[in-house]
Amino acid sequence: MKRLFVLFAFLLLSCAFHAQDVKAQTEGTLLIAPRIDVEPYYSFDDHSWSASLGSTSFYTFFDGSLGEHLSFSFGNHWLAFSDFSFDDTRALYRNTWRTEFTNWVDWANVTVNFNGFFLTLGKDYMRIGTNEIEEYDYMSHWQVNSAFWNSYQVYQWGGRVGWMSEEEDTMVSLAVTTDMNMIKPFHAHSFDEYAFTLSGMHDFENVVLLASVSHCNIGWLGAAGLKINFNDAISMNLDGYGSGEYAGGALQLTAGLGEKLDLLAKVGYDHGNSAVMDFWGSRFYSGAGCYWYPLRDNRDLRVHGLASYDSYDHTFGMSFGLTYSLNLNLF
Repeated sequence: MKRLFVLFAFLLLSCAFHAQDVKAQTEGTLLIAPRIDVEPYYSFDDHSWSASLGSTSFYTFFDGSLGEHLSFSFGNHWLAFSDFSFDDTRALYRNTWRTEFTNWVDWANVTVNFNGFFLTLGKDYMRIGTNEIEEYDYMSHWQVNSAFWNSYQVYQWGGRVGWMSEEEDTMVSLAVTTDMNMIKPFHAHSFDEYAFTLSGMHDFENVVLLASVSHCNIGWLGAAGLKINFNDAISMNLDGYGSGEYAGGALQLTAGLGEKLDLLAKVGYDHGNSAVMDFWGSRFYSGAGCYWYPLRDNRDLRVHGLASYDSYDHTFGMSFGLTYSLNLNLF
């Protein structure tokens, strides 16, 4: 399978470069995204306070196109500090060729597109059809995300073929990727050990529907996400997962108060028994917070405050931090 993937990648790049119009425009953008968090939390079991650095991290995202038909995307997670040490950062590099852990390469892929039909090869996320998976990790909050988001490694190596409408409001695709229990990419003993994901998206202007069906390490998994924009200020996300080992759902409301302040509230519930996810029993979680954008002309700097409750580990948590998004046009 590994040799077949390398052959496909070589043919993809060869055909793409051969097809390029020399006059076609090339584009390349770089997003630099540092995040700093401080997260105090209270354990109802131990009746004690502790603190961590939470999602403190440093990411870069390099995206662009080389002509009309070829595009690329790289997402790299260079630094991580959930505690006051370099252990998390060292783990990112130590786990480079592991499929069950986060590492410094979130994704690295190239895509060829002709008349809406596309083929993507490389590392990508598994296209599980929920809003929380679609969002950038560095903008998200693990405390108010599902057990699936926190436990399942969705960044995997493989290929995806699909079609997107000219208006980019409809998409369907089929992906074949590595999976968590493979341990190392393409070290499977049979084709059944790979993950298969059929996903789709349709944008009804103010309503966006995501859906997917996957065969993966937790069996057949169905997922769906619904996003409703009631107006320019208020939106709602509804996500759901379901498999033989795990089921979960969440509701999120976001409201903007002017240009500089957003409010967030989210509740969710998980249930299952999964050795792959190391999740047993039930979990209720909830949280509320706000985002403040202090810069005058843009929202590149985000300051957040969040309070949350998690019944799985019986904790009340808070998160305070800032995230900066620096966008650069390279070519």
